[in-house]
Amino acid sequence: PPAVATLMSRLQEEFAAPAGATAQTGPQIAFLSRAVVLQAIGAAMIVGMWIAGLAGKPFAGNNGPLCWIIVGMGLLGIGCVFAQRWNDVQWLATHVVRIGLLGTVVGLIIAFSAAGQSGSTNPDEIKPMIAAVVNGMYVSLYATLLGIGTNLWLKINLRLLGNFHG
Repeated sequence: PPAVATLMSRLQEEFAAPAGATAQTGPQIAFLSRAVVLQAIGAAMIVGMWIAGLAGKPFAGNNGPLCWIIVGMGLLGIGCVFAQRWNDVQWLATHVVRIGLLGTVVGLIIAFSAAGQSGSTNPDEIKPMIAAVVNGMYVSLYATLLGIGTNLWLKINLRLLGNFHG
């Protein structure tokens, strides 16, 4: 009947998407909800590591600035995830590991430079030197761990969200 057709056309006009709106609203909301849940899981893991006393260790010592660069790159990568800039996420994930390895090299150079300055055979003088070397290696390996962990997190985001089509 014409009255029903007129009513249906009025309802369609009334409840149609506003001008300029896209039909992608549903998939975009689904993407954002997935991304927020995934980042909440990551935040919960960081809080757990903080409670266990592990989250602050990479920032101790001489590699602290490099570790902050890694964290900054990770946060930038998460921002690129939300912006759906997948090539940028891939690039950051690749290069954050290299920054972590750079931190390892710097830490080991600092650690072994402490060993090279002491030419003594006296055990009392060697113990502090070995402690300095071990501490430097400890901190430098945390830089690599932070870089690899950030890489894995960005790759997980890329894998779970990068091919999201609704």
